[in-house]
This record gives sequence, structure tokens and C-alpha cells, in this order.
Amino acid sequence: MAENDKEFDALWGNWYIAYHGTRSEYAIDILTSGLRGSTTGRYYYKDIPRVHVSPSIEYCAHERYAKPWTKTEKNGKTRWFQVVLQCRVNPTAIKMFEAETLLAEDHKKTVKIDPNFLNSELEWVILGKEGTYYMNQDIICYGLMMRVSDVDPGQLPTSAWWKYVHK
Repeated sequence: MAENDKEFDALWGNWYIAYHGTRSEYAIDILTSGLRGSTTGRYYYKDIPRVHVSPSIEYCAHERYAKPWTKTEKNGKTRWFQVVLQCRVNPTAIKMFEAETLLAEDHKKTVKIDPNFLNSELEWVILGKEGTYYMNQDIICYGLMMRVSDVDPGQLPTSAWWKYVHK
């Protein structure tokens, strides 16, 4: 761990900035232990756990990754919340750049998720090392980004692409 911003920059300042959308209940465990490589499903391949992160906070803020929750205040006003973690990623640990996996097939060529990135490079794959499931050497999660909104995040202008996601 770094003791201050200068030490942080000396250790990880040249690493890429990436994001990881998550449920709020997982955020503290991730910040204290690191991202855990998946051992099942699409993110587990040839007995090697892997983690996906993205250079796009907009992509990671999709409700499939950053599950929104609501809180109703005493005055009856409802607010929406989401959590996305900010990370630094060792560039040598990124083994693949993959296309987004959310858009429905008939919208993959016509909808741009984030104007700053190509859809074809929105998922970065970091492979785990044998016997290691917490990837806290090549991915440093250091920031908790919270979106607070008076409307459902899917209704925000930056989320317009959500309507093209396959269910």
C-alpha cells in the first residue's frame, strides 16, 4: 500500500486507469482484498480465473454490473445509487482486449457505448495466476465512484445505449 499520493504515483502512476462495476455489498471486500477472478461461467476458461475491467466508466455503470439501488428520504423523494470502482491495471497483465458483451446483436454495429472508446476494446481481460484468486498484484482498486441520481440511471442521457442491451 502507498502511504501518500507521491508514493502511489511512484508505484502505479504508469499503470492504466480502468473501472469495475459492482454491487454495493461487494465494494468493501474488493477494496480490501482485491478483485477475485471468476471460477465459473464465461469468465473462467481452461482452469484459469480471470477478471474483466474496462477503460469506460459508462460501460461499467450499466445495471448488469453496477446494480442500482434506491433510498426514499423522509420527504418521499427517491434517490438512485450505483457503485463503480476505479482501478489501476498493470499494462503487462492485460492479456486480451475484447468487445463489449451487452449490446443485442442487431445493434452492435450501430450503437456506440462510450464516445471515448471503440466498442471492440471495452473489456480488458486480466488472467489470474495458478492458485491465486484475488488479483491484487496486477489490479489495484483504489477509488469508489458513486453515482447519485434523482432518476433511474437507465434514464440518464449517458445511458441511452442501455435500451439496446440484450436481455
